[in-house]
Amino acid sequence: MSHMQPNRWTSAASIAAPSLAATLSVAALAVAVGCATRAPVAREGAASTGSSTAAAPTTTTPPELTLRVKPSEAEGARLAAARDAAAKDDYETALRAFRELLQENPTLADAYTGMGAVHEKKGELELAEPAYARAVTLDPGDFTAASSHGRVLEALGRIKDSVLAYQRALMIRPRDLDSNLAMSRLMALTEQGESAVVFAERAVKIDPQSGPARLQLARSYTRAGRGADAIREYEAACELIEPPADVMFALVNAYAKEKRYREAANASEALTRTSASAAAFERLGWALFRLNEFEKSDAAYRRAIELDAAYWPALNGVGVNALNAWIKAGKPADDPRRDEARAMLQRSMKANPDQPKVASLLLKYQL
Repeated sequence: MSHMQPNRWTSAASIAAPSLAATLSVAALAVAVGCATRAPVAREGAASTGSSTAAAPTTTTPPELTLRVKPSEAEGARLAAARDAAAKDDYETALRAFRELLQENPTLADAYTGMGAVHEKKGELELAEPAYARAVTLDPGDFTAASSHGRVLEALGRIKDSVLAYQRALMIRPRDLDSNLAMSRLMALTEQGESAVVFAERAVKIDPQSGPARLQLARSYTRAGRGADAIREYEAACELIEPPADVMFALVNAYAKEKRYREAANASEALTRTSASAAAFERLGWALFRLNEFEKSDAAYRRAIELDAAYWPALNGVGVNALNAWIKAGKPADDPRRDEARAMLQRSMKANPDQPKVASLLLKYQL
């Protein structure tokens, strides 16, 4: 009789996409990123700092250009002093300086950008957002304001608005790595998988040695069902950075999906050394089971249970290994492996009652 297989466990590193869908189509996004901006000023090197009171509300309509975008020489010196205060974490001095500048010149976009940066550093995102929005309205060519606005909107959960903000930033600077990665991330959240891949691929082309870019591309490929491509990018990322545990879990699961069980076992074993956990040993046990290395599989599952006695995927693993051994022995009535299979599977059901397959095993073999 063929061996029974333990329940498969899906890594917690997988990202659930919310129901919100972006309003922009894939074609529109591609065109937007490829276009050159018509904004009069592109301040790619503008420094950021911060504000206190809310500014004008966010707008997605074409902003009305003003007469005074660039600061005067005197205003520039005062802006530099305010930014210096912000860099030294003297936020109140910086905010006071920015407010005073805006009282004298309400069209000074750089002061709004500085205010937004200070509020963002202080964690006051609800105040940072309108400051950045006002800066973008006053100076549509300010990349720092546009990209910062997108970052804050994303942190506030305003996904559609964040997409529009990053689109604006990429029209100013199409080859900005962080903005392309952000767009890939946002496209994944809005279930636009093909666009997520496009932006992630662009990020990797911009900087092939960027570990975060490789990871984002791997995740995008995974969601798109391109398992082999995802594995290649995960492996490349692991060579560039010290991968966190969730990345290693994702790589293990990618190997498993492609039925590359030896690589899955090797990656799981590495994970148990760098981040020992019940989940890591369970993945190792599962991969070794698929390789028919049942004794090693059983040992890995038992190590998982030592770390977490209620970790039901590992309880299933020990139970199924015992059940298979009992079946291979001819199912003798007094075999202790039958008793262990029953005990482990029942413990698993107690930890997680929603397991119809395990319930079916208990009934089928009268355990």
